[in-house]
Amino acid sequence: MSKEAVKAQNHTASDRPALRLPDLNARIRARRVQLGLTGADLAQRAGISPSYVSLIEKGVKVPDEDVAAELARALEDDEGLYRAWTRAARLGLQKLDLLNRLEAASRTPAYVSLVESGQALPRLADSEEADDLASRMREVAARLSSPSPAAGLTDSPSVASIPVLADGVDPSVLDSPTSGASVVDRLLLDRRLLEQATRGLFACDVTPRAMKHLRGVAQPGDRIVFERGARIAPDKICAVRHGAGLLLSRVLTNGRSLLLLPGEGENGFESLEMPSATALDDIVVGTQVLLIRR
Repeated sequence: MSKEAVKAQNHTASDRPALRLPDLNARIRARRVQLGLTGADLAQRAGISPSYVSLIEKGVKVPDEDVAAELARALEDDEGLYRAWTRAARLGLQKLDLLNRLEAASRTPAYVSLVESGQALPRLADSEEADDLASRMREVAARLSSPSPAAGLTDSPSVASIPVLADGVDPSVLDSPTSGASVVDRLLLDRRLLEQATRGLFACDVTPRAMKHLRGVAQPGDRIVFERGARIAPDKICAVRHGAGLLLSRVLTNGRSLLLLPGEGENGFESLEMPSATALDDIVVGTQVLLIRR
């Protein structure tokens, strides 16, 4: 037997090349050049700053999924590939299988409700047991159909029932007995997660339009629990009255001006003028207590 054959026989899995993600940042630059676009052109098409495009192309920054999708569309490329790339780059290859299983479970309303109720959870299917996921979800649905105090939608000493407001709805509607249409969901949380917050809790879902101020801090689909009347801080997301609706942003105060901090890759501060320094509570109607990642 030749030395080459012996070497091949002794070749083990540990000798195989390590998995590596494709450098999609290099592809982004190559596609831009192929289409005859400058960095500024691509930035304008994707709705981000030229400096952010440069950081992405150099591999310094990994954009969130929505920005990756905008880049794909701007470059007439595969949007699904770009979304997968940004997920994988943020999580690492070894966690992708877990992400896929969790995402499958999250698409089942019964499973999501069970998670929020605090009841015991069925084990998520392993990758080789993926075919069994549907039966496990049926088991979850069966549990939820049985009466259980933990599945109730009312407050208790240990569980808080928090109204989730429709996009842009002012929490003042909760003071009205006819606020039902403005509440799209109820969030059940262990009170120990709420940092002893007790005053007027409400929650909002992060939407794509909020990315101007929240990119790099939160992602669409995240859910934020707010406390009404709480003290603001630059590292906390606030619910701010803006125009006829509600805007989510981190904020700073400068005299009688309220500065809305820009999201990652955005330029400049947006400023809201307050009638007086004491009007802050009328403009900032909620401060982040908890950020729940999707």
